[in-house]
Amino acid sequence: MQRKTAKQELMRECIFTALMLLMEKEDYDRITITDIAKRAGVSRMAYYRMYRSKDDILTDHMRWVFDRIADQVKEQKITTEKEFFICYYREVQKNTVFLKNVVKAGLMEQVWRIMKDYADDFYMYRKEGKNPEGEDRYRVSFFVGGILLLTKEWLESGMNESVEEMASISTRTADALLS
Repeated sequence: MQRKTAKQELMRECIFTALMLLMEKEDYDRITITDIAKRAGVSRMAYYRMYRSKDDILTDHMRWVFDRIADQVKEQKITTEKEFFICYYREVQKNTVFLKNVVKAGLMEQVWRIMKDYADDFYMYRKEGKNPEGEDRYRVSFFVGGILLLTKEWLESGMNESVEEMASISTRTADALLS
């Protein structure tokens, strides 16, 4: 059973890598499933066992990235914005190619939707199981949008600031806007 899981993970990685390589050279809208499968070295049937569309590849990877952040938040018992931002920007740094391709393809709203789900979970984690509601629901949305715009700016400007500098900028900005 583990062999199949390892094989599936390898296939996912090959398909993801193929899409990233194609996105660096081709407009996202022009990339076909056939292009991805061929570049990944898998059949279209194997591709469709894993994904329904190329958007699913990106969504799958986004969830994987945010799962890593969520795991770190729980393992390290992160409760402050600064600690969260350090964790977040480290993952951004590790996934630069992916995120630059997402920005280039104009798919930041997909990232926002997924990140919003995780931000709601982080809010609940900090508020002992309470869902964000009322004004807090809007604050979480605003917060996520702001983080993504800062991230986009950082990516597009060459990522000259360190992770710690970006965490400080984000923390000060969040404090100023949400106080």
